[in-house]
Amino acid sequence: MSPLRFAPDNPHGLILYDHPSSPCARRVRITLLEKGLGWETQIIDLSRLEQRHPAYLALNPNGFVPTLAHGERLIYESNVITEYLDDAFPELPLYPREPWQRVQVKMWQAAELAMAKDYRPLMYQRVMGPMVRLTRSLDEALAAARRSTNDPADLAWEEKVWNLAVVTPEEEAQLVDRLWKWLANLEAHLVGREFLVAERFTQAEVSAYPRVAMYPFVQLPITANRFPNVTRWMKALAKRPSFARTLSTMDAQLRSLSRTSLLPWLGRTLRKPDPSLIERLRLRMVRRMAQRNLRASRAAAERARGTDAIRQPHVAAIAPATKPVRRPPAPPAALLAQPLTLYDDPASPHARRIRMLLREKSLSWQTVAVPLHRLAHKAAAYLAINPLGEVPALRHGERVIYDSQLIAEYLDRTFVGNPLYPDDAYELAEVRMWLALEAGTHKEFRPLYYLHVVRPTLREAGIDEAGLDAVVPAGVHPSHVQWLRDTLRGTPRFDSSEQMARAIISRKLERLAERLAERDYLVGDTCTMADLGWFTRADMLPRLGIPLPAAVARWAERIGARPSARESLPA
Repeated sequence: MSPLRFAPDNPHGLILYDHPSSPCARRVRITLLEKGLGWETQIIDLSRLEQRHPAYLALNPNGFVPTLAHGERLIYESNVITEYLDDAFPELPLYPREPWQRVQVKMWQAAELAMAKDYRPLMYQRVMGPMVRLTRSLDEALAAARRSTNDPADLAWEEKVWNLAVVTPEEEAQLVDRLWKWLANLEAHLVGREFLVAERFTQAEVSAYPRVAMYPFVQLPITANRFPNVTRWMKALAKRPSFARTLSTMDAQLRSLSRTSLLPWLGRTLRKPDPSLIERLRLRMVRRMAQRNLRASRAAAERARGTDAIRQPHVAAIAPATKPVRRPPAPPAALLAQPLTLYDDPASPHARRIRMLLREKSLSWQTVAVPLHRLAHKAAAYLAINPLGEVPALRHGERVIYDSQLIAEYLDRTFVGNPLYPDDAYELAEVRMWLALEAGTHKEFRPLYYLHVVRPTLREAGIDEAGLDAVVPAGVHPSHVQWLRDTLRGTPRFDSSEQMARAIISRKLERLAERLAERDYLVGDTCTMADLGWFTRADMLPRLGIPLPAAVARWAERIGARPSARESLPA
């Protein structure tokens, strides 16, 4: 392959693996523009599952866009990329240096990621599914997918999308309800505010806006009557050059399409076993238009990326300099003296890693029990503390931090003691990438966890289906109660199957094993949060029927021998 010649406005050799309609990729494009950085683009065709192609998985083992190449460095997961860009190019910062403001920005990022778990299936059910079914037969859709992947889970997903069976009608209604509630929280937060955090434009806007702007695509229109503050906030952001320039042609078309009744009509009509003559004629006309637009979009994508299907980064082109991360100012003594309270469940791997970190840093704390098997984390009282409805959460004086990764970074930046995050910008990004890979197992881990951990706990407590109403707090969303009921029946919902879920997690363990074959820790020469995060997940996997590769088992034994690991086990 001939040496890559970067454009004059890209002296840092940045390559963004991108898709025009990905909100995650868009937030990286916005960040690059806000920071005045040039880059090259490599389009990854999501409609052909190119994000699951072995060549791309070698760059990003989570199999999503975006990925950023910075010379010899590879960074994946959009929030990791944007924070790396802020650390590596500290001019025009988008993340505040002050730890509490930074955590608030990252809590908005975590909130957006939580919302995305509801948005994504609805997008595939209401938009992607009808468009794929309109433009391809099932055989054609599967043939296109097989050009990138032969993974049974990927092909099963493609078939589910084509069959418009990503979610049931009942699940679809629950997703809509939760998405509206998320937007209502955003509306309430913006009362009297121009920005989300610290009364200035930050990465919180960059992270939240792209997917909120896509609400209308899934037939959830954001109107000024219902959401005046969100509407005002979005209009102001849309005027920024970085936001305007990153609105893709595809998204502009979808935005126009969302103002019509076509997509809802398509969804209803394509489900019918025997559409009427008029409906068949209209389908034929719409199909021709859609296929023509698809061919034009694909041709544009091919021109944008050149002849290489998935271009590999040229590691010799640029060698980025090592750069230390800007450290925040020392916190005041009065803040350090404030008590710590951990909202915890002993069986949660995410809570356990925070208990380990607290012990690693010799900190004291109080515990508030939030029993997952009783859905205490979905009750109104706990949602007022952590609107994501997950454990753990941490209270530090008057401050409340949620999401285990944010809690860990906040504690590490605020308190001295054994540091668990490196000072080097790229090593710090590596820690976050390993944690992102670990977080990428959540979709498969969750039903296995409920089946093999929560279900036995319910049985040991003598709780059956008939007794659920007596132990679940009043007001918990019916979808969560149904999930627990399905757990008791032994039928929690898998995207594919229990067997495929284990296989997907096992493949990520193989990546872990490759890394640990000749090293003691995941990043650098000391234990970091990457080790604590993966250890608390890996330590539970044998209970779920997932054996650990030899290298991972040796590493887990070494991490498990640390006092913090032994002392963090449930009593």
